[in-house]
Amino acid sequence: MPDKDSAPYWEGLAAGELRVQRCSGCGTLRWPARAICNRCRSFDADWVAMSGRGTIKSWIRTHQRFHPAFADELPYVTLLVALAEQADIQIIGAFADPAAEPRTGAAVRAVFRNGQDGGPILFWEPDAP
Repeated sequence: MPDKDSAPYWEGLAAGELRVQRCSGCGTLRWPARAICNRCRSFDADWVAMSGRGTIKSWIRTHQRFHPAFADELPYVTLLVALAEQADIQIIGAFADPAAEPRTGAAVRAVFRNGQDGGPILFWEPDAP
């Protein structure tokens, strides 16, 4: 659910962009969003679109229903992806092909779909190197 800190992220997904917060003082990207930069201590920030490309750092295949909304999706794969722009920015999302076997270190790109409630969901699909 969007809140005052994460609303620009969700707005980006709805617009087909992967956005992260950037410090206006020193330019450091930060995720998750927060009020103060941990590098220069600035309170000023904006949101910028990323390329949507990254590398799989880790993944898990879920077989258990943790929420009723995902009952028809089982099993599903969740990826942890390091963004191409800054490897310490790692964002989770669903794997676009749950039948495929993800590989740590593989290149992926962001794709955007609407969930059952109509809200945007981040998916990752294989990307050609």
